[in-house]
Amino acid sequence: MWPHDFDERSAGMRLLRGVGEGVLLLWDRGFHSFEMVRGALARGCELLGRLPRMVDPGPPLATLSDGTQLVWVRPSEYGRRKRGERVLMRLIRYTLEDPNRPGHRVEHRLITSLVDPERAGAEELVVAYHSRWEFELAVDEIKSHQRRPHTPLRSKKPVGVVQEIYGLLIAHYAVRAVMVEAARKAHLPPSRLSFTTALRLIREMVLEAQRTAKADHPRLYRQLLEDVAARPLAPRTDRCNPRVVKRKMSKFKVKNPSPRDWPQPTKSFREALVLLN
Repeated sequence: MWPHDFDERSAGMRLLRGVGEGVLLLWDRGFHSFEMVRGALARGCELLGRLPRMVDPGPPLATLSDGTQLVWVRPSEYGRRKRGERVLMRLIRYTLEDPNRPGHRVEHRLITSLVDPERAGAEELVVAYHSRWEFELAVDEIKSHQRRPHTPLRSKKPVGVVQEIYGLLIAHYAVRAVMVEAARKAHLPPSRLSFTTALRLIREMVLEAQRTAKADHPRLYRQLLEDVAARPLAPRTDRCNPRVVKRKMSKFKVKNPSPRDWPQPTKSFREALVLLN
């Protein structure tokens, strides 16, 4: 949570306090900076981010067995570059061979601190980076399902707003934690379970738990996990939607009837992925 007129990169640096060893941190190319790279590594986590178009990592130091390359990432300031400040990264270049997907035949570049191809394959990292868009579903879950739609936060003061948002985030984490445990017991990926179903079942169980002796709570929780995983969702189909807005307030095109028949992908993301050497 950050004032709306502050720099996003500064806010991103604050979020580094939430990462550590055993974490793979992904960020959009708008957050790329030498400070973010160095800050993430200082926290002990691994990173995977997209390079902006204007960033040139320079000639590769070596080409690895899978065709990816080792490069130096340097700060933008000339003085710091001259002093030799730099971080060794692995560069992954790829494109998409599907005419109906955004970025078709456009070169995309990722950098990662996972420099060993045996530890993390290039294709797996690209697919993982692409899946970061799943976060948009989490935003929808909080705004449209967990909180009543079109209902503003109740507090009239900034401190109260922060408190309410933390409450919403903690509750969302609790629901997702239940879904992860239920999916693990059912040998399913958590993405195959319904958030709205889990939310409804948890609300019902909370009421029932208040009327039940504490000794029966473990039984209620085991039943909850079974119910959450009882009806898994069908595997998500590949689909593509244009980036449009309802009002002309940004660089994106205005929403109109044409996107209704938008061309859909002909291949899955993994099938369309082509690594560049």
